[in-house]
Formats: sequence, C-alpha cells, structure tokens
Amino acid sequence: MSNVTMRRYIPSSTALKCFEASVRHLSFTKAAEELHLTQSAVSRQIRNLEEFLSRDLFIRLNKRLVLTGTGAAYYKEVVPLLDGMENACLRMLHREDEKTTLAISALPTLASYWLMPLLAEFQTAHPQFQIKVRSLDDAAKIDPESIDIILHYGGDHWPRAISHQLMKETVIAVCSPDLLARIGDKPFDAWKVEDVTSFPFLHLSSRINAWPDWMVAQGLESGSFAGASFAHFHMLLEAAKNSMGIAIMPTILAERSLQNGELVAPFGKAVSTPHEYLLSYPMDKSDLEQVVIFRDWLLSKRNVATSCHS
Repeated sequence: MSNVTMRRYIPSSTALKCFEASVRHLSFTKAAEELHLTQSAVSRQIRNLEEFLSRDLFIRLNKRLVLTGTGAAYYKEVVPLLDGMENACLRMLHREDEKTTLAISALPTLASYWLMPLLAEFQTAHPQFQIKVRSLDDAAKIDPESIDIILHYGGDHWPRAISHQLMKETVIAVCSPDLLARIGDKPFDAWKVEDVTSFPFLHLSSRINAWPDWMVAQGLESGSFAGASFAHFHMLLEAAKNSMGIAIMPTILAERSLQNGELVAPFGKAVSTPHEYLLSYPMDKSDLEQVVIFRDWLLSKRNVATSCHS
C-alpha cells in the first residue's frame, strides 16, 4: 500500500457556506448577517473560492449580485453535498455508540395511551438501550431488518414472526362528564345501561359492529345507531372527550381519560371482545438481548393491564 498522502481538491467549508448563502440571498450583506460574519469576510471567502476554481461565480453590478452560469452549475452540485455533510453530522450527534438500539413499531393509539406511560420506567431500568418508536400502519409491510418488535392488533399478522399475547381486549361505553350532565341531571350511579339510547352515538369506521355487539353483550335489543364516524381510535376518543356523543372504546385506550375525569363510564362494566393485542418479533431476532429483555418486561405488564380492565 502506498504511503503517499493524497491532497483532496476541496475548498474550505466556510467558503462553501458563504457561497451557498450568497446564492440564496444574492447579497453578500444578507449572507453575512445569516452567517454572523462581516460583509467583507463573506466577499473575501467568495473571492478565494473563485480563485480556487479559476472561475467567476458572480457578476458584481454596483450593489447587486448576478449568478454566472458557472456559479449556477456549481451551486446545483454543492447544495446536495452540503446537505449530506449536515445530515451526517446530525446523525453522529444523535448517535450513542455505547448503546444498543431497540426499534419498536406500534399502533399509534396503543403507543400513545398505553406504551408511552410505561416506557420511562423501562428506560430508567435499562439505560443501555436507545429506544426508537415508530408508527405501525400495516404489520405485513414492516421491514424486519429495521424493526425489532411490533405491538399490534391480533388480526394483523407479521410473517415469520414469534408472537405473544399482550392482553385480550375489553371495551367500554364512555362519554364526557359534560355530556352526561347535559343529557340528564341525576346522580352518576343512577344511570342504567339502557340509558345509552338517549345519547348521540359515535363510531369507528373500521368497527361497524361495535355498538350492536356491545348491545348484545349487555342484553339489550339493537336499534338505530346513526351518528358521527371516525377513521382512528384517537379521533374517536377526542370526539367523546369533546362531548360529541358516547363511544365504544377499548378499555386500554380509554383508561387514562377515565382516571383523570375527562371521560366517565356509567353504563355498565367493560365487556370482552374476540380481539387481542400482540407483541411480535422476527424469528431471527429471538435471542437478541434488547428483544428478550423488552419482551419479558412488557409481558410482565400485561398482568397489570388485565387486572385494570377486568
């Protein structure tokens, strides 16, 4: 291998930053203000760059700058390189080499209303892991190379994965305290299951049978369920909190709002559904330290979740 040191034909980063800013503003003065330099310093950097390239990059007309054809072509080449350098530096600033990444993909509402309150506890207990949480839209489309664990609905299957049940699903009828008071002025414990028919109904568009199934489980006859419909559980939850009507929510998602008083559930206990929530991971990652530790830790939390929702 040759010991000859190769000199890269690259101008200073300061000159490149001055050039990029000067092109955007077509003004050395404004470029100087942005970069916290003097106008003469920016002008000097541009002149040095032009000498380095043996090309004029700007035509100076009194107090106005005009980009030359060469300058325009150079700008088009330089900007992606500066962006790449900046992104590389930002990645290094966020990188923690001594930590092992744990990449989790989870249903957005499940992550927000159940997982997030737990993650701080896990991070405190296992600071050696750098956690990355992403939104899960379709388990079948997840790249197993970039994700270690997914938390998903039982109907979605991740090919070639090992799955564990996090919890069976229960649902509960909820509404806001304000709506409850507006519909009927009576004590909380005076409300009966059949009183739900006095309220506007709210629906999740992907669960058209939620209300009929709940009615059957409560021993009530089905009727008309006309009402507003929403695409996601977090929308349905917010609609209920804002007094639009009464909603059938998975208890795990409504629990925090019930605890803090944003929602109430005077229409009977939670009822079970055939659905479940799963923790899954690729077969070839089953022995990874971060997967094993997080799996065992989160599965220990399912007993807490189950007891809260029974």
